[in-house]
Amino acid sequence: MKKSIMRGTLPLKPPVTKILDAIKKAGFDGIQLGIIPPPLGELSVNSTDKEVEQLRKACKDAGLEPHSIYGGVTFFREEAAERKKAADDGKRVIEIAAILGARTWLIHPGQLSTDVPYDACYKYSVEGLNALKTKAETTHLRIGLENVWNKFLMSPLEAVRLADEVNSTMVGIWFDIGNCAPFAFPEQWVRILGKKHIVGVHIKDFKRAGNIFGTADNFVPLFHGSVNWPAVMRQLATVGFDDFLVTEVSLGSQPLPEALQEISRQLDVLLAMAAAPKPDK
Repeated sequence: MKKSIMRGTLPLKPPVTKILDAIKKAGFDGIQLGIIPPPLGELSVNSTDKEVEQLRKACKDAGLEPHSIYGGVTFFREEAAERKKAADDGKRVIEIAAILGARTWLIHPGQLSTDVPYDACYKYSVEGLNALKTKAETTHLRIGLENVWNKFLMSPLEAVRLADEVNSTMVGIWFDIGNCAPFAFPEQWVRILGKKHIVGVHIKDFKRAGNIFGTADNFVPLFHGSVNWPAVMRQLATVGFDDFLVTEVSLGSQPLPEALQEISRQLDVLLAMAAAPKPDK
């Protein structure tokens, strides 16, 4: 496993190209870039091939692999025309990923609402992934639907069912450890999803508050929450996950170099946990 950081956790200013060297110096191997229009990101579905190539080169020159992307489309749209546009935009995102050299794509499917209910969202997710899978297969890009705080995919069994229904080696689940921690045990999700279905992993922690679901304030620094990190890391190793661990952790108020170094050291602890032998009961 290798160390990576999500673009969305980094400062908006200066541009990410100005801090790539600091990310590499802190010990990271890669970066997950966002298909999020400026000023929140560097790329959008309207970015030119030249702009994408320039960002790819900046990452490579800094010694970082732009291994993954996130964003660009959502599936939970009531209007058929909007869902078609999402599919069209998604095909451009796949082209952008190919230019970057990214191997995985995280999709946040959207938010459930009274207008777009659960069963419709499931249907739209399958349809959206089916619309993208053939192009993804031709470029060898794995697409992962993320488990997010959207009242959707509350069970790993359902997540497996959805991925299997799409029936493509290029489609699976992007597993966010902290997102499922309030109501589940992440190590169980890892075992059930397995290497077949885990496209990528987001690293963050969450502090349960008794029987209360909690709020975004319950996302805490790594090792300060309720995630059983030794169990999670051993399970990731057991199922054969050997890709980037992507941190989605607040940098806090420290100066950027120190914040990056602290998170990088925390990832080193997680990597050591994955390599440690399972203790005898």
